Amino acid sequence: MQTVKVYQIGLGDFGRNGFEKLVELHRYFGKVDVELKGVCDTDFDRLDEAEKFAEANDIFIETFQDVEEMYEAAEQERGKILIYDSGPSETHSRHIHRSLQNNFFHLAEKPPSMSREEHLSEKEMSRERELMYLVDFIERESPVVKKAEEILEGKNVDRLDIFRQSSIGLQKLMQPVKRSGVKGGAVLDKMVHEAYLFDLLGNEKLEFESVQIENFMPKTVGAEKFMSIRGGYTENISKNTAQGEVKALLKSGDADVTLHGSWMGFSEDSRKAASRIKDVTGHDVLESGYQTVDGKAFLDEECRFFTVQGEKNLAGDMLNGRLFDLDTGEELDTPDLIHDQLHRVIEKAVLNAVGEREDVIGQHEVDEFMECLFRVQEEASGDAFEELERSRERLKDMIVEDRKILEREESDTIAG
Repeated sequence: MQTVKVYQIGLGDFGRNGFEKLVELHRYFGKVDVELKGVCDTDFDRLDEAEKFAEANDIFIETFQDVEEMYEAAEQERGKILIYDSGPSETHSRHIHRSLQNNFFHLAEKPPSMSREEHLSEKEMSRERELMYLVDFIERESPVVKKAEEILEGKNVDRLDIFRQSSIGLQKLMQPVKRSGVKGGAVLDKMVHEAYLFDLLGNEKLEFESVQIENFMPKTVGAEKFMSIRGGYTENISKNTAQGEVKALLKSGDADVTLHGSWMGFSEDSRKAASRIKDVTGHDVLESGYQTVDGKAFLDEECRFFTVQGEKNLAGDMLNGRLFDLDTGEELDTPDLIHDQLHRVIEKAVLNAVGEREDVIGQHEVDEFMECLFRVQEEASGDAFEELERSRERLKDMIVEDRKILEREESDTIAG
């Protein structure tokens, strides 16, 4: 049996979940021998917790607070090395370069890079060294996507609309420390998940057509500056400005594709699409409520769904794992998969690292997808004063100072 030695970067919320999956694979994975060797994080308490969790499972790992020290330790190992990168988005490109230089296989959380220049550099290095890195397009492992892919095989698709929207931008402004690791805006944080469109449409060439930007993200509530995709600020609108709400029109073969991303709650398009789905199925794909922070309540909204029009008309709710036939209103059974989506992503990365499999979506398709996203990000334009004022008004409407709502939310928090 082949062996893969794994080092992990980052133990945030998602990284901690991935670390637990790697512990499971270390203990038993029938196809490849997985050895979890070490983990890196700047937070000592996170490292201590990870080390204790590993020891409780009879696994002894090295811990690092410096990425360079981790790579130096990995360089001393022999055999196949996999780097699982769940660190901050802005460091992914640098880590991918470091891994490719050492002939390590690399699995990065999305996005793999924050700019076209970074992505092209990664692509060139990967081609020169005949090595691979993967991005955890985790929704490709959703049972909803798997079932929809099965239903749509051989069927003509006229239109695909994908919605991934939430109020995470407002949450980031209200809770800057807690949400400091969230970066990229509506394009590089939200739309980047939607590579599963290749599964639903096949590997037809994906082409950018146009973009409609509704809002940009202020740096803070009432700010005079915009937020940048890397979490800092910018005074003018540019490709580095974090977009708050955006709609991108693409083409894949004969199918029209529209991606709807938002950091500022639901768009009008998502409300209309959700209303049509509810009329047919009785199911609401939009989830909303209130959160309270420092005596203020703000609207907390989230949706992750798609609709397909063509020979088969479908609606898939990724947030709740439900798939519907829009011709009949019937809910369709989705596969009962043994492991969750992240577990399956890491499994596939391990198999890729030893050459046991290749993903259906290859590097060429990923390049097409990222190229379209960079086009969307680079289309940023508009009068800075007017756009900032409009975005601030949008966020202001989502903050509530109604005492009754605040009291209800505080009561629910205590009861919970």
